[in-house]
Amino acid sequence: MRILPAILFAAIVSACATTGGARDRDVSVEAGVADTQPARLADATARELAHLARFEPETLDQVYPELRALAAALVGLESLPADEGTALGLGAAGPQDLPPAPEFGDAQSVMHAVHLASYRREAMALRGWAELQALYPVLAGLDARLEHAHIPEQGDFLRLKAGPFDTGAAALEVCTALRSSGQYCQATDYSGRAFAPPESGG
Repeated sequence: MRILPAILFAAIVSACATTGGARDRDVSVEAGVADTQPARLADATARELAHLARFEPETLDQVYPELRALAAALVGLESLPADEGTALGLGAAGPQDLPPAPEFGDAQSVMHAVHLASYRREAMALRGWAELQALYPVLAGLDARLEHAHIPEQGDFLRLKAGPFDTGAAALEVCTALRSSGQYCQATDYSGRAFAPPESGG
């Protein structure tokens, strides 16, 4: 479900509606908002997000990675620390265990990842992911995703990705470290479905 694009579309429509005849209406409606398209879009989006935060907070779970990326860009950080509330000047951040990144299905994620390898079967990808994590500490703490890819004359593959990263620069930094050790790595988007090794029996 692409909720954030829908929110932004509604915000754009709302922002555009303020361009004509704005000076003929009560100026208190737009008080403090600059008369530019970006400013009107930001204001309309902020009001929509504020509404969702108060009355439909579960909706925001589905765009949480995008919100983190936007928040990081606004405060000039490559990525937000775990204590994101403090980084944004909001005081305590609340629970330290942040929710995992949601499933994106067939939609392309705005978050970033590193493509590490491709496999024919999921079982091979699981084993490969475990081996890569054991070999390269830089992958510790990252989540794995699998994305289906069809290559003409070669067939279907499962691309193993790791992430998420708030910025492409952060993904490239990890790739640089991996390539220096001889490991294939390509910065990409965080699209795909999450998967994790099965828990071993006690």
